[in-house]
Amino acid sequence: MDTSLAKRLAHSPVIATLYGAEQLGAFLKSAAGIAIVANIELRRLQPVLAALAEADKYAIVNIDSCDGLSQDRGGVDYLADAGAKGIVSTRVATIQRARRSGLLSVQKVFVTDRSTLPRSLTAIQQSEPNLVQLMPAPMLPHIPANCRKGMPPVVASGFVCNRAGVVGALGHGAVAVSTSDQQLWKLTARELR
Repeated sequence: MDTSLAKRLAHSPVIATLYGAEQLGAFLKSAAGIAIVANIELRRLQPVLAALAEADKYAIVNIDSCDGLSQDRGGVDYLADAGAKGIVSTRVATIQRARRSGLLSVQKVFVTDRSTLPRSLTAIQQSEPNLVQLMPAPMLPHIPANCRKGMPPVVASGFVCNRAGVVGALGHGAVAVSTSDQQLWKLTARELR
């Protein structure tokens, strides 16, 4: 994890998930220093990334959800050139490409029961991401300790809808939570103690 990201997480372990450009203004006013940018079409993405860079915010793009990028082999290179600091993807090849391009790589995995955990662990081992975005967050306490040892740091996501959810995920070992709930974007690490 790079030092800029670590400092931002130390200040606020809440990562804002922006579902569209409409939430940009609220994020720029929040305490959160990191955003996962999702569901923005390619032609609108560059201005969003420029605004985030100008505000000294850390932009991670969910490449799978942005029209015009998700299936494009050059999408990772485009995002690196456009100013994104990292990408989120469920695809092993995309995560590997991001790492080679020098971008922070976040592997999104869905663990809904015991049968999906082995597949997720295999994908993580193949892609070697910097972070893992675990969905849904309430599954975090159910991941055995021996499985967690080999995983990169975890960002808990999905069904984090109040302060207790943030505190609970952090208490179960997550380094951060990601949420689209704008009320949680204002929480700092000090307020979560």
